[in-house]
Amino acid sequence: MAAWSFWIFTTAVIWFAIFLTYFMPVKKEFIGISTPETVLEQSGSLVPGVSPLKRHYNKTVLVLIDALRADFLFSPDTPMSMTKKLVSQNLALVAKAHTPTVTLPRIKALMTGSVPGFVDVILNFGSTKYEGDNILAQISRAGRRVVFFGDDTWIKLFSDHFTRYEGTTSFFVTDYTEVDNNVTRHLPLELSAGDFDLLILHYLGLDHIGHLAGPNSPLVPPKLREMDEVIDTVYRSLTKLQGEGLPNLLIVCGDHGMSDQGSHGGASYSETRVPLAFLSTQHRSSTGGVVESEVDQIDLVPTLSELLGLPIPSNNLGHLLMDMVQEQGAEEQLASLLRNTIQLLNLLREDQPGADSEVRGFFHSTCQLHSKWLSLTPQERSSAMAHQIQIKYNEVITMATSTITKKLTTYDLPALITCAIGLWTAAILLLLSQQSPVRWVVMVHVISTLYLVGHLTQFQSVWPFSGSGYLISVASLMLVLSTIALQAKKTMKDQVLEWMRSSFCGGGSLCGGFLIAGTLLHTVSLLSSSYVEEEHQTWYFLSTSIHILHLMSVILTMNTNQHPCNASFNSSTSNHFLRSCPKSDVESDQGSHSDKFRQEVLNTAVLLLAARLMRSWNQTGNKWLHLPDIGDWLILADNRTLLSVLVAVSLLLILVLQSRRLTWVQTILSAAGLFCVFWSRASTGALFLPFVPQVDRGILPARLSFLCVFLVLVSQFLPGQTSRSSVGHMDICLTAWTVLHVLLMRPHNTVLVAFMTVQQSVLCGCKLVLSPSAAAVFYVWMGRAAFFSQGNSNSIATVDVGAGYVGQEDYNAFPVAFLLGLATYAGPIYWFMAFLAKLNTLNPSRWDLHQVYFTVAVTCLLPMVVYAVFVVTERYHLFVWTVFLPKLLYFGMDLVIYYLLSVILVLKYYLRCE
Repeated sequence: MAAWSFWIFTTAVIWFAIFLTYFMPVKKEFIGISTPETVLEQSGSLVPGVSPLKRHYNKTVLVLIDALRADFLFSPDTPMSMTKKLVSQNLALVAKAHTPTVTLPRIKALMTGSVPGFVDVILNFGSTKYEGDNILAQISRAGRRVVFFGDDTWIKLFSDHFTRYEGTTSFFVTDYTEVDNNVTRHLPLELSAGDFDLLILHYLGLDHIGHLAGPNSPLVPPKLREMDEVIDTVYRSLTKLQGEGLPNLLIVCGDHGMSDQGSHGGASYSETRVPLAFLSTQHRSSTGGVVESEVDQIDLVPTLSELLGLPIPSNNLGHLLMDMVQEQGAEEQLASLLRNTIQLLNLLREDQPGADSEVRGFFHSTCQLHSKWLSLTPQERSSAMAHQIQIKYNEVITMATSTITKKLTTYDLPALITCAIGLWTAAILLLLSQQSPVRWVVMVHVISTLYLVGHLTQFQSVWPFSGSGYLISVASLMLVLSTIALQAKKTMKDQVLEWMRSSFCGGGSLCGGFLIAGTLLHTVSLLSSSYVEEEHQTWYFLSTSIHILHLMSVILTMNTNQHPCNASFNSSTSNHFLRSCPKSDVESDQGSHSDKFRQEVLNTAVLLLAARLMRSWNQTGNKWLHLPDIGDWLILADNRTLLSVLVAVSLLLILVLQSRRLTWVQTILSAAGLFCVFWSRASTGALFLPFVPQVDRGILPARLSFLCVFLVLVSQFLPGQTSRSSVGHMDICLTAWTVLHVLLMRPHNTVLVAFMTVQQSVLCGCKLVLSPSAAAVFYVWMGRAAFFSQGNSNSIATVDVGAGYVGQEDYNAFPVAFLLGLATYAGPIYWFMAFLAKLNTLNPSRWDLHQVYFTVAVTCLLPMVVYAVFVVTERYHLFVWTVFLPKLLYFGMDLVIYYLLSVILVLKYYLRCE
C-alpha cells in the first residue's frame, strides 16, 4: 500500500509544481520599439508646432547602490554628508520600488519603466538577455556610448548595448570589499577620458553587508562613507568635464531597500523606499533639497528619456517627474508631458484594444487646448493656462496607467482549474489509499497526470484542443473523480473516521484530538491574508498547547492508576508510540504518583520555557517585525563577547547531549565539527576567539566542519565503530545534521539549536501517549514552529541569503541554492529526523510505517490543496504578490522537503520484514 500512496503523493507534487508555474503571472509586453521619427510624427500630428525631442544633459552617470534605503541618505546623522550637501543644492526624492524587491526586476524597472512579474524572483538567479525596449537600447540606437561596471546581472540583460563593461557576481554575499573595489578602480581612467555618454556604476557591498550582519552592523557606516566619497569624486569630475556645453548629471539611487533584518524581497517600508537624487553640475536656480512627496521608482525612465532627448521606451508605465523639468520653459514641459501621454496611450491600445476609447476623447480635447496655447504669442501665453494643460495631461496619464495596471498580468484560468482538479483528485485518492486503494484508479490517475503535464509543458496552456489526448486525459481525471465519489459514498467516511480513531484517539485521546483540530484550524487560517502574514503565531500556539495537553493527559492517566505504557488504542493494528516500556518504568509504577507528576511537570516546564525563549529570539511576521528582540540585542557590537560565550556554551551543551548516543570516535568528530563552526564565525568577525588564526571569511574552518559532518555519517559503517545497541542510524544522521545546522545558522541562532536539542532530549524521555501517526504530526508541528523561530516568515525578505555561501569561495548556483534551502528549512528537517530517530527505537510494523507515511502526506497536502483553490479565486486580490504568492513558494518548498524526507519511510516499509 505504501507504493500506491507514494505514487499518489508524487502526482500531487507534480501538479503543484505545474500549478505554481501557471500562477506566476504572464506579463504582457509590447514588442514595438519607440523611434524618434514616430514620436515626432505622432506628437506633431496631434499638436502642430510642438517642441521636438531635445537633449538637456551631456554626460550622465548613474550610481546605483544596492540596498540603499531612503534613511541611509536622508537621516540627519547619515554618514553620507557630502552627498547630502549636494542634495540640498539640487533635487532628491523618495522613490517607491514595486515588489518583488530583488535586484533583477528592479534593474528591469529602472531601464524599461515597466513593472516586472513575480517570476523574476526565480529568474534573478539565472537572468537572460532582455529583448524589449529600454533606455540603453535607445541610447545605443542614437549612436551614444554606454559604459558599465558592477553587478553582472546588467551584462546578462543588456550586454549588447555596452561599449565597455566589467561585471562582478552579485551572489557572493560574503564579499563586501573587493566587489566594490572592482568598480571603483575603473573610475580614474573613465572619468579622465570622459568619452562616455552614460556611465553606470552598480555597487553591491552595502547589500552584502545587510545579508551578512543587518542594517545596524558597524560595517554599514564605513561602507556609506565609502559610497559618499565615490559620489563626491564622480560629481567633481563631472563638474570639470562640463566645459562650455550642456551640463552633466549624476543620478544616485538604490534598486531596493533593506529590511531591519538585512534582507529584501518583501513589501515593508524600508525595503520599498529608496532615494532618487538628481545632482546636476548646473545647480538649480530654485531651492533644492528633498521633495517630501513620494514618486514611483519607474518614473525615472520617462524623466531620464526626456532629459537625454530620447524616445520613452514603449513598455514604460512611469510618469514624468515635473520637478526635474521645472527649469525648462512651459513649452518644453508641455511637450514632454504630451510625449509621455502618447506613449502610455499607445501601450494601452496594444495591451487592451478598445480600452483607450474613453480616454481618447479627453486626451484630444487636451491636445486642442495645447494647440490653442501654442498658437498664441509668447506674450499672450498665460502660466495659468499652461498649468491647466499640465493638469489635464496628468489626468490622462493617471487614467491610462490605472487601466493598464488593473490588467497588467493575465492568468491561464483553464490551466489553473485543470491543475486544481489534479491536486484535489490526488488528495482525495490519497485518503482512499489509507486502507486498500483501487489500483486501476491510481494507474489511470498517474497516466492522466503525466499526459496532462506534458501537454501543459508543451503548449503552455490547456489550449489548443489540437488532439484527442487532452480530452481523453481530462475525461480520465473525471472518471477517477466519479469512481472516488462512488466509493467515498460507501467507504471513505468510515475509512477516515477509522484512521482518526486508530491513529489519533488511542490512550492519548486528548492530544490526538487536538492534533486533528489544530491541523484543520491551521488550514482554515490560511484563508486570511493576516493569518498568512502572522502564521508563526498559529504554530507557536499549537506547538506549546500540545505540551500542556500532554501533561493533562498524563494526569488523567495517573488518576485512573494506568501507566502510559499500558494504555491501549482499542485497535489491534495500532502501535503505541512507546510500545515497549523498560522494566524500570514498570517497576516505577509501584512508586508514588507524586514523583511521576513532578517529573512530568518538570519536563513540561523545560519544553515550554525553551519554546518561550525561542519565540522571543527573532521577531518575524509583519505586524511586530519592527520590535526589538533578543537576537537584535545580541548582534550589537558591544555584545560580541557575550554572544561568543553564549554560542560556546550552546555548542558544548549540544555536544554533551549528543555524546550519549555516539562512540568515542563520533564524539571527537562532532566536537571538531562544532569547534570549526565557532572558528568559522570568529574568522568573519561575528564571534571572539583568542589564540586562533582568523582565516579569510572563515572558508577553511567551514569546509573542515563539512568534512566532519561527512566523517560522522561514514563512521557508523566502519568496522569497530558501531554505535550503541539502542542507537540507530537515524540518531547518527541527526547528530551530523545538528553540526551542519549550526554551521548554516547565523551565530546568534546557534542558541536556538541548543534549545531544540534540549527539547528533543526531553521528548525522548517523556511518556508520550501517542501513536506513531499522531507523533509524526506532533514533530511536524515542532518543525514548523522552529522554522519561524529562526526568523523566517512567509515573505522572501527573511531568507538568509548568506547561508548559501558558507564555505564557498565563489558563486556556484547549485551548491548555493542547496545550502540556502537547507538553511531555510533547517528546523523542520531537524524535527523530522528526530522523529525518525525516535521511530527507529519502537520497532514499527509495516502497517505502522504505512500509517505514518500516509499521515505525513495528508498533513502536507490538506492545507496546500485548500490554499491553491483559494489563491485562484483571489488572484486579483490587493495582496496577491506580497502575501499569497510568496506563501505559495514556501508551500512548494515545504512540500518538496517533506516529500523527500518521507521517502525514507517508504524505503523502511519495503526493507521491513514481517
